[in-house]
Amino acid sequence: MNAYVKGGIVAVLIAIGIVWWYQANVNKLPVNQSPAEFKIIDQMESVGVPDFTLERIDGSPFKLADLKGKVVVVNFWASWCNPCVEEFPSMVKLVDRMKDDVVVVAISTDDKKEDILPFLKAFGVPRPGFEVVWDKDKKVMEQYGIKKIPESFIVGRDFKLVRKVLGVEDWAGEGAIGFFQAVKDGKDPSRPH
Repeated sequence: MNAYVKGGIVAVLIAIGIVWWYQANVNKLPVNQSPAEFKIIDQMESVGVPDFTLERIDGSPFKLADLKGKVVVVNFWASWCNPCVEEFPSMVKLVDRMKDDVVVVAISTDDKKEDILPFLKAFGVPRPGFEVVWDKDKKVMEQYGIKKIPESFIVGRDFKLVRKVLGVEDWAGEGAIGFFQAVKDGKDPSRPH
């Protein structure tokens, strides 16, 4: 048998081995798996957002489930995050405009409590409708699949995820107010009413 025939046989055997391996492992490849964040979002939309208990900035306990029946914005932020600083005033305006209809739960991911306090003082929070809690161990951040901040979750009165927002948002613009009004009224916020 000449070298070309031997090489051809080896190439065919390698190709058969690759095809066999691929068929046995195709569903295990990362490209064919839903990222963990997608699974978290799917669960939040169908079952509801994960409940958590954290410490308010004043040290008192806060439990997300106590807000069931309200429209809630769960926002992950940090005092050192420039985009967070940019969006924070509009979140305060949202609470002012929507009064008791929308509650913001601002979850600080700062490492030190001392970094949080001057930031909050500058924005006049916490206040009614604007809860500030500290995720010092980053467990809730992990539970919600947070990779970057700011990141927010709009939660309907049924405690299911309505929308996830990545990055900075104008929370008090007319479009946002209309969106929150629709969510509050139990309507589909993606459709004009």
